[in-house]
Amino acid sequence: MSLLVGRDLEGAGMSVQLVIRDGNPYWYLSPDIWVVPGADPNSSPGAPIAGKPAYLWAHVANSGNTDAAGVRIDFYWANPALQVTRSNATLVGVAYADVPGGGGQDVLCLVPWMPAIVNGGHECLVAVAIHPNDPLPSPVPDPFDPPTYRQVAQKNLSVLVATTQAATLMLTVSGLSRREEAVSIATELGGELDAQTLARLGLPKLRPARAATIEVGLDQVQRCVGEHDPIGKPKLELRVPHGSAAAVQVAVRAKNLAEGEYQLVRVVERQGDTVLGGLALVVISDRKERTS
Repeated sequence: MSLLVGRDLEGAGMSVQLVIRDGNPYWYLSPDIWVVPGADPNSSPGAPIAGKPAYLWAHVANSGNTDAAGVRIDFYWANPALQVTRSNATLVGVAYADVPGGGGQDVLCLVPWMPAIVNGGHECLVAVAIHPNDPLPSPVPDPFDPPTYRQVAQKNLSVLVATTQAATLMLTVSGLSRREEAVSIATELGGELDAQTLARLGLPKLRPARAATIEVGLDQVQRCVGEHDPIGKPKLELRVPHGSAAAVQVAVRAKNLAEGEYQLVRVVERQGDTVLGGLALVVISDRKERTS
């Protein structure tokens, strides 16, 4: 769950406390942000399709004891990145909702979102809840920083179809505007998604793989990775000058992922022991396993 900022410790003094949940244990996989592909925002959730419209939803809760009228929810998308910032994100649209004290509200962004073809539909999503009785810092920092702010959450999750020819994805590692970033980027295999998240991806019947069945590697150079080529490194150490960005290629290649199983691949950016950001790929064996 998100950390609570100091003003929350005052307890009853703050009666509006907005929450868009972080993922657990991976905070960048919020269960409270989801996509509905297609022209009808009330149809079934699923994974976005590059070049076709989709609608964004977020669930906003109010753990305080006072109703919050006119809560503003900002919806953003960003190119595949590990630490998503306001300067590398694009506002999709704004929605408003009344969120009762002790309750919650599903909120729709009425502006359609068009996933970019150039990224194959692999984008990062962020939702921010804003209300004058529960404000964010002013001015807001460039990093969205969901673990610090309970009003902010990130969904950095995509579906990838596995083959023996490696699929590749380019990620952005950003240097913040005021300092150089010395970070490590590492790949991690394993983990499970909750049933609701799988259903919202159109994968309700899949189970996690019983063993590591894919290869994943990192490279600072974009390249094609064939069936027998080196997959890349499991970890990279980078220095990113302030105000600039570095590109990292992720390559994923299947060995023998069984039908009906998925493998969770995580790419995590750290500075020391602190997780600055992450991205997860749900690797499946065949598109026919999807229900949407």
